[in-house]
Amino acid sequence: MTNRTKEPAQLLTQWVAKKHKRQTKRYTGDPYFIHLEAVAAMAKPVTLMGYEIGLCHDILEDTQVTHNELFEALLGFGYNDMEANYITVRVVELTDIFKSSTYPDLSRIERKEKEARRLMTISPGAQTVKYCDLIDNMPLVIKYDQEHAIEYLRKKKLLLKGMVDGDKSLWKTAIEIIEKGLL
Repeated sequence: MTNRTKEPAQLLTQWVAKKHKRQTKRYTGDPYFIHLEAVAAMAKPVTLMGYEIGLCHDILEDTQVTHNELFEALLGFGYNDMEANYITVRVVELTDIFKSSTYPDLSRIERKEKEARRLMTISPGAQTVKYCDLIDNMPLVIKYDQEHAIEYLRKKKLLLKGMVDGDKSLWKTAIEIIEKGLL
């Protein structure tokens, strides 16, 4: 099958898998791409371009891909200019800004607080994908990192209390996972 006969989403999926090829999931050691596929599948039916945004939500943080490279790749896979821009903007919204390399004078706690406040202002589509990300990640933290799970879940609960513009059903699911984990 040549690239011309593949759908843009298939091409994007292959490209993202290649970019994350050597990465593994914390706690399980599974290929990291499994997480990206799970987030993409969860986001696909509930938000515009949810599959693509979910698939790419960590690419700017966890690979050497830049937002310009992502945009150009999307165009090359067959997404039109508006679609490529929409996906790229949402992925940028989901990318941590307050990193130690960028803000060396801020403590980790200060950076995390600023990042949480920023996430509360991102678009509904990006918030929806963030819910999916949390829904996929939280059970692993609960299962494999019981020492830190309670504090982690409390922080995510505070985040979600201020991040309420995405899909309501997924928001509720995320809150339910937190509440169950805090019992």
